[in-house]
This record gives sequence, structure tokens and C-alpha cells, in this order.
Amino acid sequence: MRTENTLNSRSRLLVLIGLLALTVLFNEEVSSLFGFKLGSVAERQATELSTLSVEQLSRVMPEADSFSERSSQPPVLEAYHTDLVTGEQTLLGYVFLTSDHPREVEGFSAPIEVLVGMDLQGTLTAIKVLHYVESIRKLWGDFLATPGYQEQYAGKHISDSFRVGRDIDGMTRATITFRAMSRGIRNSARQVAKAYL
Repeated sequence: MRTENTLNSRSRLLVLIGLLALTVLFNEEVSSLFGFKLGSVAERQATELSTLSVEQLSRVMPEADSFSERSSQPPVLEAYHTDLVTGEQTLLGYVFLTSDHPREVEGFSAPIEVLVGMDLQGTLTAIKVLHYVESIRKLWGDFLATPGYQEQYAGKHISDSFRVGRDIDGMTRATITFRAMSRGIRNSARQVAKAYL
């Protein structure tokens, strides 16, 4: 009886150590399955539009030289170009975060937070992935920063389908991530267009 209890205790300990190792390896993805969170990834708050730098904003709206304060619903920043001679400002479009627009689409492991620029005709000027958590990052690194992947969204119109494999190039073994990111960008851009265009 005592030997049986010792074996059960050892088995439980090995299972617990194995789960802990998986949690460390896959960070938030596995730990959330067991109801607890680890480290700074889990403590991350959604980025506020008002805390983004002018450099980040300019990256998704390159023609703009100034941005408004955050507007209310849905949350956006207006992007302006200032005429150097007259000082007159012209509205170019809107900058927004996909995470500010319900229903936020999740990738394989968690939502993908993307900063999006859109002109007054409903055409995306650029995007910038700000945050994502995917288990394959442990193996591939920041694969969404691969040259060409984020750049392909520039010029997409809100009426486009944003389908991976058709009008958006994906990446083998990251299809769920690319599909989710594309849906999130498309859906949030359409919400902003409906409210402001």
C-alpha cells in the first residue's frame, strides 16, 4: 500500500513538472488552459492609441504630419497633412487599432493587435503588427515581421476579401495566424469606414 502511494505521488509530481515545463516552453498558450497566467505577456494591457508615438503613427499613415487626439466610438486618430504655405490642415484618413474594435479576432493562441492606417476612400495605407502571441514564435521568431508580409496590406480596399491564399500571401504552418490577422484588419477597417466615411 505504501509503495502504491509513493508511485502515485511520484507520478503526480512528474505530471506537474511536465505541465510546468510545457507552460514555460509555450508561455501563455498552455498556462491559460490551466487557469493561470505567467509573466509580462499575460500582464500586457491593450495599447492605447494616445500612447503610440508619432513614429508608429507615421509608419501606417506616411503622408500625415500631425494626428488628432483619440476620438470616441469607434476609437480612431485623425491623420492630417499641413500645407507649409497656408498652414491649412487637410484630413487624410484615420489610424486605429484592431484591438479597439469588437469582435476582436484571435490567432492560433491569442488576439493579434495591429495598428492600421486608412485613407478617406477606404484604402489601407499601411499596417503595423504591435503585439501577438503564437507558439511558433519560439521556433521562427517574429515571423510576422518578415519583409513583404505586412506591406502587402497597403493598397487593400475595405471591399476586398482579404483572403489568405487569394489576395493575401500567407506563410506555411501559420495559416490560422494570417487568416485571423486579415479578418481582424478587414473587420475593424469596415467598422471605421461605416462610422467615419
